[in-house]
Amino acid sequence: MTTEESWSFMRTIDAGYIIGPLFIVYLIIVILKLKRQGKNYSIFQYITLISLGIYILSVVALTTFPIEVNLGMYKNQTPWYSRINPIPILTIDMATFILNIIMLVPFGVYQWLVVKQDKISWELVAVRSLLFSLAIEVLQLLLYITVNSARSVDVNDLIANTLGGILGYYAVKFVSKNTYFKEWIDQFKVSMKSQIITNKL
Repeated sequence: MTTEESWSFMRTIDAGYIIGPLFIVYLIIVILKLKRQGKNYSIFQYITLISLGIYILSVVALTTFPIEVNLGMYKNQTPWYSRINPIPILTIDMATFILNIIMLVPFGVYQWLVVKQDKISWELVAVRSLLFSLAIEVLQLLLYITVNSARSVDVNDLIANTLGGILGYYAVKFVSKNTYFKEWIDQFKVSMKSQIITNKL
């Protein structure tokens, strides 16, 4: 047996082993933050926070799992940079592009529901959507470099995801023009701004 054969390794890591514990950690962080704010939240607001965690982790699960660990003799010899598609628009696979738009629509919606500032703009949503998408693409690339998990990085995914976030933002903005729907949306809003309490002596 050669040295390479002796440490060769092949395994598939399913999402449940990672996503489940991460969701528990997310819930603990949310509970601690809400307690620190010292406010009473409605069932609608708890639904927003719990569903946000489920959504974010679902996106991570969909885009990075299952993780294929291929080391040693099982490792793909294709260089990491060949997994990157830097050419926008011309290389679009329309079905994948549309699915990536749809995937980030809820991200734009949550920008309305979990707020840290009084006003939100489509530019801010675009930047956040781009950064969230970029984080996913970087994670996919790192997984290929470290464990040879067969994922690729595509600039068109960044474009589609950003468009999806903007679309979600405008969808809520349009619906909010109706007073009835705005009242419903407002019930689900959660302010995550830090609460500063001053005591007057």
